[in-house]
Amino acid sequence: MRYLFVMAILYCLLSACGFEKFVDKCINEPPSASSRPARDGEGQEVKMWVPKDGMIPHATWETLARGAEKLCSNGDYIGKNITHALLPSERTVCKTLPKYGNKIWAYYCYYGEDIPGFNKTDWYETVFNIYADANGRIYGCAYAKYPRGWHYKNGTTDGIIVQ
Repeated sequence: MRYLFVMAILYCLLSACGFEKFVDKCINEPPSASSRPARDGEGQEVKMWVPKDGMIPHATWETLARGAEKLCSNGDYIGKNITHALLPSERTVCKTLPKYGNKIWAYYCYYGEDIPGFNKTDWYETVFNIYADANGRIYGCAYAKYPRGWHYKNGTTDGIIVQ
């Protein structure tokens, strides 16, 4: 009886702290774009580019994917050369933009997120777009989270696969 009373109080405290919203967010939140939009050298907003072919998958842990997202959103790539900022496997597909010879480089990580309270893992991919000028200097970065395999169904075929 005493334990039942303690559990009831604990439940009330957790409900008051928003625990129900936390659980709902963990289970029911749909994947979405999760970064600021990138802007080109003229300050114009650039749409997310997701190529269908050419991106080498990077299997990783969820925490490493969050770290890569943080590097992107904090602007840690800005001003660096593409050859120094990205691994060779992250520089396998790009497309040249119509103005000035700037390029968009794309790569993605895939990872599993465990659903709390369930014995289930949902798989996602985070696609990164790195924007570089004609000399390879990075001026922007954007990323978006999608369900695993999304780029095969919804991606474009307008990329140049770099050998």
